[in-house]
Amino acid sequence: MDGKEKEPLMNLEAITGKRKDPGFIREVWQQVRLVYYLLRDPEVPFYWKLVPFVAILYLLWPVDFLPDVFVGLGQLDDLTALLVGAKVFIEMAPPHVVARYMEQIRESDGFAAAKEDDVDEKIIINPQPDLPDKEKDQA
Repeated sequence: MDGKEKEPLMNLEAITGKRKDPGFIREVWQQVRLVYYLLRDPEVPFYWKLVPFVAILYLLWPVDFLPDVFVGLGQLDDLTALLVGAKVFIEMAPPHVVARYMEQIRESDGFAAAKEDDVDEKIIINPQPDLPDKEKDQA
């Protein structure tokens, strides 16, 4: 062996069941749901609710920056327009409304943020890194 200890097979995330990073596909799905909730919320101004529909209109419009005859690139252009439209809409919506719905979505997906009284904030397994052999002899 090379002297390094193996990492444990179970980590705190596996024990508590909480995940921290949703990944790209799940994050896009969360944004789609967030756009849906924001479109229905009365606190979001009406004129900002037009942004996702403009992105959908670009998708349906026959004139594109990259025509759909270029297989892959044309569809990527349409997908980019939808994602940018959703992102702009989310950024322009009132931050407290976005935060409220985002927290609700993340909790329903199991990606809830750690609270002060959570287990992973209280347990410290190894607070000090392993000391070299010379420092262990001196201590």
